[in-house]
Order: sequence, then C-alpha cells, then structure tokens
Amino acid sequence: MELTDSNKRRINIQEAYTSNCRVFDPFFSDVIVGHDAQDDLIDEVQAKNPGKVFTVIPGTVDEHHEQARFSWRYESSENPIVITGQDFIAVVENGSIHSLTVFIDKPTSD
Repeated sequence: MELTDSNKRRINIQEAYTSNCRVFDPFFSDVIVGHDAQDDLIDEVQAKNPGKVFTVIPGTVDEHHEQARFSWRYESSENPIVITGQDFIAVVENGSIHSLTVFIDKPTSD
C-alpha cells in the first residue's frame, strides 16, 4: 500500500483512526498523537525511503478483544534493503484504531 497521495492518505487516516490516536514508533522519542502528527510521520518516513512500498504480509493478521497484530514489509524493487516489522493496534468500540505500536526488525537485504 503506497499512500503518497496526501489527500487520499488524510481521508484514510481520518476514517480509520480516532482523532486522538496515539502512535508509538521506536524511531521517535515522543508519542505521535492525532491525525496531523500521524500524517506528518508518514510524510517523513516516505521522504527517508523513496520508492518503498508498505505491504501487510498475508496470513499474519491476528485479532481478539479489540486488539490486533500483523507483520509487514517495506521495500522497493530498486533497493535491496527490506524493512520488516510488526504493528499492534487497539481498536475502540466503533471500530476506529485508538493506538498503534510499531516494532521494526533489523533491515535486511533479500
């Protein structure tokens, strides 16, 4: 999934996440809170990793009790460095994501 169209990405963020969603990313010391901060985070990650595409690894989604986890890959056909990790999300009763915790594996080259 490549959300480089900022308008579409912003709509997706607003539809999927609560307005005060908290994102915990190991590369940022502060907790990212809210739609604007989350959009800025994605802009920054994409700027640092041009051409990479985020893909949820099929078969890795697991959920229960309004919690979910999944594994992902962030890669480019032009760059042999592959970033992988797992995300953990907490969902509120209306189905919106209230928190997202990112774990990143050591980058590898395939």
